[in-house]
Amino acid sequence: MFIDRFIDWIKNYKFTVSNPPIVSMEGLFSLLLLVLLSFVAVLFHLIRIFFNAPVDFSMDWNLFLSWIPLITAFFANNLTKRFGYIPFTLILLSLIWLAFFPNAPYMVTDLAHLTVNYERDLTWHDTIMLFFYAEVSLFNGLVSLYWIHQAWRQVFSRSVSTYLFLASLPLAGFGVYLGRVKRMNSWDILNAPEQIPMQLWNSITDRTALVFSLEIGILLGILYLVLWAIIRFRVRYTKGSSRQN
Repeated sequence: MFIDRFIDWIKNYKFTVSNPPIVSMEGLFSLLLLVLLSFVAVLFHLIRIFFNAPVDFSMDWNLFLSWIPLITAFFANNLTKRFGYIPFTLILLSLIWLAFFPNAPYMVTDLAHLTVNYERDLTWHDTIMLFFYAEVSLFNGLVSLYWIHQAWRQVFSRSVSTYLFLASLPLAGFGVYLGRVKRMNSWDILNAPEQIPMQLWNSITDRTALVFSLEIGILLGILYLVLWAIIRFRVRYTKGSSRQN
């Protein structure tokens, strides 16, 4: 079919300024799908505005922030595929990724803003809208985690990349705690760096922060394993099918 041939062309086509290419359409195809989902989420918000509901663009801002780790991981993955061993560049990109990665699961906590009123028309719309924003943001985070993990495996040993992966999960949960409970954000690294050490110390000694971080980390870990299992199954199935043919 035409659609199947078109998808195959997109996956195999590569933008190249060198040999081998730096960026392939296979990664860009994933980005385009996530862009489409983001536009659908914004459409839900526009429908809410159309019904004369109060305008609040914080969800759109949080969705935008979830794109920063995705784009960072995208470049990290493509650069390591192209240039191979670039540890210092990857460490810098990983720090940027880690600083913004908590913005992806953060939107799950926006569900706490739901107010249930069964006689209000917008109640169910708000429920679906908030869930959709959280879903797209989680997709961004999981795909970015997959790409940055692939980049780590390109440059570092398997054990080091595994440790980095496992450490990033509760750290993301801790970042969500800092944002939701302590009302900090990623930009505080630039805007108010002097407040960060005290906030971190007070949060590290807080039992709620520990439980919160672990639970968000477990959630991300389970969702990532599901994504990884689906991808690995399809790769192995394709290889097995090609051998049979």
